Amino acid sequence: MRRGTRAAARDQLRDLLPVRERVQGPEHPYTLTIRHTLARWTGRAGDAVGARDQLRDLLPVRERVLGAEHPDTLTVRHDLARWTGEAGDAIAARDQLRDLLPSRERVLGAAHPHTADTRRQLAYWRKQAQRKEGLITMLRARIWGSG
Repeated sequence: MRRGTRAAARDQLRDLLPVRERVQGPEHPYTLTIRHTLARWTGRAGDAVGARDQLRDLLPVRERVLGAEHPDTLTVRHDLARWTGEAGDAIAARDQLRDLLPSRERVLGAAHPHTADTRRQLAYWRKQAQRKEGLITMLRARIWGSG
């Protein structure tokens, strides 16, 4: 999908959100779904930081309204980890996915496709975090000298 189409989807959801909030309320599950979908399209349109921030703001509301282990709440946690990584923090993304995986296994089962996706994402962000940690170690050695 082209970035322009992604931005159009994001913009349509942004326009729909205040209507949904007015008609159904800011914490109605459908309103929360619009917020989640808006965050995804924000990221897909190229704004990883915006997506991460929207999901970070949505998570406590989802936890309060649906519960910490509701499948929709777990999906917000998964997407928050992904966009955290895409925004440049591979270590936090890895840690968030590592913390999420046991909940997904318990709630959805080890063989569920969403659980498998969390495992795949965790493997990816582990590799990215290792690269970042290796670079940090190398830079520290160069700055502070290691021989």
